[in-house]
Amino acid sequence: MVFFFIWGLFLWFVGTLAFRLFGQFILIPDNSFSLLLIFAAAVPTMAAAIYPIYSLKRVSPSQRPLAAIFIVLPGMVLDVFSVLLFPVVYPNLSPTAVASFSAILLWGYSLLLITSFLPPIGIGDKSSSSSFNENDATISRR
Repeated sequence: MVFFFIWGLFLWFVGTLAFRLFGQFILIPDNSFSLLLIFAAAVPTMAAAIYPIYSLKRVSPSQRPLAAIFIVLPGMVLDVFSVLLFPVVYPNLSPTAVASFSAILLWGYSLLLITSFLPPIGIGDKSSSSSFNENDATISRR
């Protein structure tokens, strides 16, 4: 699971860097269309960042929730501080953007967690090629 933790750190770093460098161009809190576009673009972006990793690492459907937790955990912890220190971490963004930014973070982390429960659509994923069975739905019977 160390790989997934490191992958989560990498994704957090890339996302933080992207908003630090280009956030003022894509996160415009008063522009509903811009916000809607960010939320919509997050769906294929998160799928592209996660499903190939599940396939590459041959993560079984029953192990995806744990892998997803390890992926989101470092970013969620670090983003506590990036939101608290918003003007310092993101000086290029308007202070009024903190609520929209926080909502985008929650949306992105939710999408990453959702990937652990939904099979990829239209992606040749070898790790989930078997049909759903009762064992995949069982978390623990103890």
